[in-house]
Amino acid sequence: MDKLIRLLATGFNSGFSPVAPGTVGTVVGLALTWLWLVLGFEINFPLVFILIIAGTYLADKAEKFFGEKDAQQIVIDEIVGFVIAIYGLGSNMLIPAFVLFRLFDILKPPPIDKFQELEGGVGVMVDDILAGIMANLLLRLILFFV
Repeated sequence: MDKLIRLLATGFNSGFSPVAPGTVGTVVGLALTWLWLVLGFEINFPLVFILIIAGTYLADKAEKFFGEKDAQQIVIDEIVGFVIAIYGLGSNMLIPAFVLFRLFDILKPPPIDKFQELEGGVGVMVDDILAGIMANLLLRLILFFV
């Protein structure tokens, strides 16, 4: 079970990338999302809810496994955050969602920066959930005005 948790929490080992593991993990999220959409499924609220719950559990377990708070190898938060960034937008927004999500995740503008201080899996996940929400809302605003 520990191997499965580690595999999923590290985004199929993408979190072990020596360069930009968060970005590499987000690329995994982009690829999985693209595949999900190509297969004809939609990203709906129940899916996002399940991913948030599962991601929080995996992140919590992985933090204990790696022995450090929000270890860089844990990228399930980036994967879930990206799914939230693309929620309801469609495959033509994959790249803009990727760029905006990474921007918000890296810069951590307020209030995102405050939530990273929470403990356990919640602390790992919340800042990426908020970055995904902010990216999604900004894309919707751009689309509304364009």
